Amino acid sequence: MKSEPIIEKIRNKLKDSNPDRRTVLSVFQFNITDTDGKLIKSVVFDFKDLNIYEGTTDAADAEVIISDEDFYLVGTKETTFDVLLAENRAVVKGDAKAIDKILGKFRSGADK
Repeated sequence: MKSEPIIEKIRNKLKDSNPDRRTVLSVFQFNITDTDGKLIKSVVFDFKDLNIYEGTTDAADAEVIISDEDFYLVGTKETTFDVLLAENRAVVKGDAKAIDKILGKFRSGADK
């Protein structure tokens, strides 16, 4: 998967983060698809336990459907989640506050 290095980078950042300074305490399930919309893999971003793992969860506060290519483009700051949402290239559902917090993290990352 093209986005695997991005996921690994986020995983490493989580390992090094200070649990007392967290601003996102939610669980997100990212369903990553190929260009035809077929599911390649699901990845859980658990900011409560500071863990990222392959699979699904019933505990997700929100779910994101995004292509591998688009996840990669967000991770390399070549586009933003806001653009993808506006172009219907990503779908998010679930807790609106949780979604806004995680998208805020991606927005701030895009500025760097």
